[in-house]
Amino acid sequence: MGDYWSNKVPIAIRSLDLSPFKRITYTKTVIVSGFVAGFLLSRRLWVSYRFFPLIPILPGLPHIPTLVDGILFAVLLVLLALIGVATRPRIYILSFALFLLFLALFDQTRWQPWAYLYVFMLLGLACFSWKPDDVAGQENALNICRLIVCATYFYSGLQKMNPRFMVGTTSMFGALSSRWPALHALGWIMAGTETLIAIGLLTRKFRNVAVIAGVLMHLDILYVCVIILHWNSVIWPWNVAMMALLFLLFWKTDFSFRQVVWANPFRLQKVVLVLFAVLPLLSFFGWWDSYLSASLYSANIPMAYIWMSPTVKRQLPLQIQRYVKKQPGGNDLLKVQDWALGELNVPPYPAVRAYRTIGAALCHYSHNSPDISLVIHEKDTLLQQGPSLPDTCLGTLLVNKW
Repeated sequence: MGDYWSNKVPIAIRSLDLSPFKRITYTKTVIVSGFVAGFLLSRRLWVSYRFFPLIPILPGLPHIPTLVDGILFAVLLVLLALIGVATRPRIYILSFALFLLFLALFDQTRWQPWAYLYVFMLLGLACFSWKPDDVAGQENALNICRLIVCATYFYSGLQKMNPRFMVGTTSMFGALSSRWPALHALGWIMAGTETLIAIGLLTRKFRNVAVIAGVLMHLDILYVCVIILHWNSVIWPWNVAMMALLFLLFWKTDFSFRQVVWANPFRLQKVVLVLFAVLPLLSFFGWWDSYLSASLYSANIPMAYIWMSPTVKRQLPLQIQRYVKKQPGGNDLLKVQDWALGELNVPPYPAVRAYRTIGAALCHYSHNSPDISLVIHEKDTLLQQGPSLPDTCLGTLLVNKW
């Protein structure tokens, strides 16, 4: 079966047979390119000169001055350029990771899934000596990247196996869904396929088939996001990068399941195993964050809506008012996702603690007005259906100093 489908791809790809050193070099190039594209498309995310609030990992962390975080962002781009051209980029990778971690401490919205995946893949490449004759080191570094990719596909598929995703997928077809009942199964097929891609990539027999299926899946995502919706451009280069990584890491390769999942002398492999393959299991019980568990666009993440009176709306900066929509009944609605995508070009970090910090920022603008109400819809878990959590400026959102 694998040979049959492999023969259906263009001959230039079919004949692709790279050495481990070329695979690791091209993988580095793809990750760096994807990172640069993501940074440039979300540049407002990485500086403090904006209206969407910073969400520090610890309350009380001071804001970095605008000039300083602008310089840090420029340093990240320079380090990425150095990683891309250096023949031995380990020191640049480690420096980049430290600078990125520093910025991430001051804003959890920066914990975007693509940045999380890219930085650990770069750290995996930093484990390798970058000597052309170190074949064992090359394969071990590549296997860390393979583990990250497989775990991401696996949990991304599992996270979509929920009623909300199924309803959302079916609703895209409008009236056709009532005439074609088979469309109701499409969501389950999509979720199951993504999970099977992860499993197939870890097998020798179905590996090439899984690569082709993964590429087709990403092309479909790009078609929907670029052509149909023209939405969320920050993930466009991520999907292109993932297609390239599928070929570089998996096409015509001969590693075993055990080599990827366990038998790796690099200590980082065990860290990656815990972060990408073990801890995401806790997300199904609500004990680990959605974005650290490959739950991107699964339709089952915490969502937040902020209701306010027209008077409160007029107290907000004009740059925020543009995202507040008039609703029947007299109140206005600010969808946190619309605000984040509109100003930062990334979705908000979906966690209750993050949404409450955002709500507190609006309470600050309105002097703790009682006419603001934050409603958080928690994700469904295996333990319970996600509850709705109302909050106000006179509740836990109360701020005396900002």
